[in-house]
Amino acid sequence: MGIHDGHREKMRQRLLNGGLDSFADHEALEILLFYAIPRKNTNEIAHRLLERYGSLSAVMCAPLADLKKVSGIGENAAILLRLVPQLYRKARMADAGRETVITSNEQAG
Repeated sequence: MGIHDGHREKMRQRLLNGGLDSFADHEALEILLFYAIPRKNTNEIAHRLLERYGSLSAVMCAPLADLKKVSGIGENAAILLRLVPQLYRKARMADAGRETVITSNEQAG
């Protein structure tokens, strides 16, 4: 049994128990990449992404074609990385459409 056995399950449990806030940026990318890259060390890929782009937000905004130039990132992983911020924006826009806009002092009271 190797030192990495069960690593993905440990990461999933850590996510479920403590949320993503306790994760370093490379660990957040690593766990996201679990779902697009089976049976590969996504930690190394996450580090390569951060080295290339400099930040988590830059990775998520990188052009699809450029993401695929990173060793270990294929079409599915690149699409997933680009999908996450787009999905978040879509959800926020839907929420914004349901928010009440206060336009008078009477409404505020």
